[in-house]
Amino acid sequence: MTTTEFRGWYDRGYLPHFDTDKYPQMLTYRLADSLPRQAVQQILRETDDDPERRARFEKLLDNGHGSCVLKQRGCAEIVIENLNFHDGSLYRLLDWVVMPNHVHALYDRPTVSMDQLVGSWKSYTSNQIKKRLGTFGDGERLWKAGFHDRYVRDEHHLCNMQGYLFFNPVKAGLVDNPFDWPFSSVHDHGEHRDSIERWWRRWKERFWEARQSRK
Repeated sequence: MTTTEFRGWYDRGYLPHFDTDKYPQMLTYRLADSLPRQAVQQILRETDDDPERRARFEKLLDNGHGSCVLKQRGCAEIVIENLNFHDGSLYRLLDWVVMPNHVHALYDRPTVSMDQLVGSWKSYTSNQIKKRLGTFGDGERLWKAGFHDRYVRDEHHLCNMQGYLFFNPVKAGLVDNPFDWPFSSVHDHGEHRDSIERWWRRWKERFWEARQSRK
């Protein structure tokens, strides 16, 4: 049996990666047309601070640029089925949300590197979504190369990440309640719906304040 070598910290492009099987991870990957090139270049020129870059990229993604084909139920379901298919073999899937132009997936106990994992996700879903849409030319890319990753430091951080996933559709202005967005693992937590909604009512002002401060 081949043993996977996890790379730890490494740099590729404009954000560092931390490839590990020791901590849960949240990976974000996006459609090729999801961010305007000029806006990305401006962010890269204006800051080299990783947290600030992440925040500004996330805000751009939430603005809903590009084709947003993942808003179509059939396309979103291809991504969701693929995430669940590998649960228990390549990783343990914790939570996820499919947004109109990007995907967040939270997992732990990986058996392959992040590069291999994201490559697998993109390869299969690209083929299936292109077949479904029938609008992509030969060689036209569905997914943007690369990904963003964030490792979980502790239980409190894990809860914050889950909250981010659950409330991302609300923060992006797509729905008023996280349970109204159909493409999210929040529906797997129905028994905790009351507590999740109470958490949102308590903390939502901080979400809006953070959003307004980055406009």
